[in-house]
Amino acid sequence: MFKINAKLAFRNLAKHKLYTFINIGGLAISLAVCMLILLYVNSEVNYDNYHPNKERLYRVALDRFYPDHTSYYALTPFSMAEQAAIDFPEVEAFCRIFPGFGIDVTYENESFLENGLKAADKNFFEVFGIKIIEGDKADIFNVPNAVVLSESTARKYFGNDQAIGKILKSALGDLIVSGVAEDTPQNTHFKFDLLLNLELLNFLQAPNFLNFSVHNYLLLKEGVDPELINEKYVDLVENYAAGQIERSQNISFEEYKASGNGYRYYLQPIQDIHLKSQLEAEFEVNGNITYIYIFLSIAVFIVALAAVNFINLATARSTERAKEVGIRKVLGSERKQLISQFLFESIFVSVVSLLIAVALIFLIMPAFNGFTEKTMALATFLTPLNIGILLLFSLGLGLLAGLYPAFILSSFKPVTVLKGKLISSKNGAWIRNGLVVFQFFISIVLICSTLIVGQQMDYLQNRNLGFDRENVLVIQRAFNLPDLETFKTEVSKIPGVNSIGGASAMPGSGIYFGASFRQEGMNEAVALNCAVFADEYLETMNMELAEGRSFSKDFQDTLALMLNESGARALGIADNPIGARISNVQGANNPNGNITYQVVGIIKDYNYKSLHTEITPMAIFSSESAQGGNVANLALKIDPAQSAAIVDQVREIWRGQAPNQTYVYNFLDDSLNGLYEAEQKSGKLFLIFTSIAIWIACIGLFGLATFIIGSRIKEIGVRKVLGASSARVVFLLMNDFNKLILISVLLAVPAAIWVMQKWLAGFAYRIDLTDTWVSFFIGGIVSLLVAWLTVSYHSIKAAMSNPVKNLRTE
Repeated sequence: MFKINAKLAFRNLAKHKLYTFINIGGLAISLAVCMLILLYVNSEVNYDNYHPNKERLYRVALDRFYPDHTSYYALTPFSMAEQAAIDFPEVEAFCRIFPGFGIDVTYENESFLENGLKAADKNFFEVFGIKIIEGDKADIFNVPNAVVLSESTARKYFGNDQAIGKILKSALGDLIVSGVAEDTPQNTHFKFDLLLNLELLNFLQAPNFLNFSVHNYLLLKEGVDPELINEKYVDLVENYAAGQIERSQNISFEEYKASGNGYRYYLQPIQDIHLKSQLEAEFEVNGNITYIYIFLSIAVFIVALAAVNFINLATARSTERAKEVGIRKVLGSERKQLISQFLFESIFVSVVSLLIAVALIFLIMPAFNGFTEKTMALATFLTPLNIGILLLFSLGLGLLAGLYPAFILSSFKPVTVLKGKLISSKNGAWIRNGLVVFQFFISIVLICSTLIVGQQMDYLQNRNLGFDRENVLVIQRAFNLPDLETFKTEVSKIPGVNSIGGASAMPGSGIYFGASFRQEGMNEAVALNCAVFADEYLETMNMELAEGRSFSKDFQDTLALMLNESGARALGIADNPIGARISNVQGANNPNGNITYQVVGIIKDYNYKSLHTEITPMAIFSSESAQGGNVANLALKIDPAQSAAIVDQVREIWRGQAPNQTYVYNFLDDSLNGLYEAEQKSGKLFLIFTSIAIWIACIGLFGLATFIIGSRIKEIGVRKVLGASSARVVFLLMNDFNKLILISVLLAVPAAIWVMQKWLAGFAYRIDLTDTWVSFFIGGIVSLLVAWLTVSYHSIKAAMSNPVKNLRTE
């Protein structure tokens, strides 16, 4: 029986090549895309899955409440985890990680700029699941200047030689290599090339419950509910941070809270950080769980579209195969034989499609890895469980597609069928129409969503941020220059350099320090983000002053301060800010006592962070300030036509001043675009997958039109004999599909609006959906055009056919 069914299946599939190509090709491509999506999702959801105690390992995060806004931080005070381990018996261990900075490291006269530097407590390798390749884990940080290298970094410096005991030179002094660790996995929320002993960083060591400086982690004991620790942190803040607040702000902690200030510490499961944490000062740009849901939905949609095609074509062809069934019944075939043949053929197509899909994955994987910047392998996905699921899915899909022709056709009486009196079931037509509506419902939702994602990306890249992002060359690590003023003078002479200014942090960098201020005569202090500006920074960045002036060498600006508009409002001086006296209360940035500044200018609010977050209050010190300032970046407004030459000339001036320090630069617009890298990459994937989904819907519609119009060929002949023009016939055939597309549009637009509202909620600054009606209009029109183009070939061919030929059997 198997041999006979196989022979008949091969013969039938070979006879109907177009049908076979559409079914196998569409199903194979959809399964391949689905598996690619699942591979991508699998790599995203398994971040930090390698830690041995991952179920008990948490990061301490903070919601910081201000009177007019709330900020959300991944960085927390240095003492928060250590004190929790002392006070909370539920805590087994704690570990702190300092996020690090770029530093030049030299070995035997060869220097490298190391941006992957971090520092951690001595028990780092006990808490986290990173293995030591060389060295003793228990004694890895035996001296303050010990450093652990990643395996690839050790090979970079020492080749195949042993690394232990080697000395690296840096601005932090000599670093003794005490160990080599395996490279951190790609799917971890923190990575390092060099890991310092946290004790080496003396500026961190004082007890501190207010200033955010490290990522704190807690390893809880077995069975401890993290909510219990969240509740206990309320007491820890009142026991330790409250006193520090009262001393620095000169008000009681109760008054401080009553004014709208507050701290809520909570624990984040380490496995949730990559996809569910979008806090300030993350180690890297995290993923987004919303995209995971979107991609999974697309995977389901694509497979559903292919399955609909498969089932739709199977039911559409059932009428054509009715005479085949009648003849076989006359020749003695039993019903069970007919059922087994139809089911075998359907299952065969489904399984072959799966095998082709796996082959396609192997071909596509290198390009997909390059695009997503991941190192995924199909072998990791093809576990026995997943293979079983895929086979069951193929078998199930084959059974589902084969049920209608198998059971319905096998029940027909051969006499009725052979007389040509078989009448298509209205239920069958309803099913086919419903499946077409479903296909285009999905396609329209995806088209509209893709257009709106593109509009939001365009908005992010072109929104007026309050400064000029174009043609700004940023020279980083300017603090390494021995004579900054001479360097700036030389650079300003380069043709094409229009202006130059300095700043401690550039927009989008996230490297801002915090400080508390209060208006003179007031008790309540307000925490602001702070930066240092120098020279013609405002002019270089084309920032606008709302009131007052910027810093100038014509004035003694050691006690001058500038605020953004939000900062003036937060301090209560928005109505008359210029000349207001503001005290910078004692804290980490001025440990020697309060310093009183005079406000000389108000900068119009500008987006100094990602557009995911709202503009927050900010204070700007002069580089000549009594507080002291670090101009880490120089911003050069340049002529874009000479950018390459300017970069090279600045490099030569840098080498003349700091030959042992690495020259690092970037263009501001590139770094700002990098803030939305996840959205841009996901948007491109979304576009690719949407295009594939639409293509699958089209080939399904093309195949369906082949059989539907073929079944009406005699009707078309009669209409033409009775005088209908070819154009009229084409209109009648297309009109049936137009109705289905209209129904799809009416259902899809509300669904697309709901999906996009959810996605746009992740941006503080976003397009208004009421302004995107064109996208929904285009989505409907594109779907209609696609349907017309898909169906038009068969419609025109049928309308132009000779009616005599079509009716000759009647």
